[in-house]
Amino acid sequence: MVPRWTEKFGTGGAVIAALACPICFPKLALVGTALGLSIFAPYEKYVALGVQALFVVAFVGQALGFRAHGNRRLLAFSAFVTVLVFAGYYVVPSSILLQLALAGLVLASVWQVVVIRRCASCAAGTGRESSRGYASERGHEH
Repeated sequence: MVPRWTEKFGTGGAVIAALACPICFPKLALVGTALGLSIFAPYEKYVALGVQALFVVAFVGQALGFRAHGNRRLLAFSAFVTVLVFAGYYVVPSSILLQLALAGLVLASVWQVVVIRRCASCAAGTGRESSRGYASERGHEH
């Protein structure tokens, strides 16, 4: 069965790390400072690497979730968001791309929770059930 904490840990960790990275995510700098995360400002380079690593952890969780629910759109969206964060750091350095990627990561995590709750076979932990042997595009077939 899918370790569901993997995707949640990656998403939650990426959001918290983004709050501690005011140069990368300036819109979140005020919230991060209010939470006391500005103490990590001298280590911003390492925090940025942590954000990237946690995006990968979240994507791995999404990929493992795909094995359970079979929703290709969700997996494609998660892959796009993960590529977007690396593009925002290395291809076109842009805080807007990074913020869009972070918002997309949160959206993908919420989407996965909804898909898994809708998919009775996933919630029961029995894997994918379908008369054709695979889950439909929506992540469930009943």
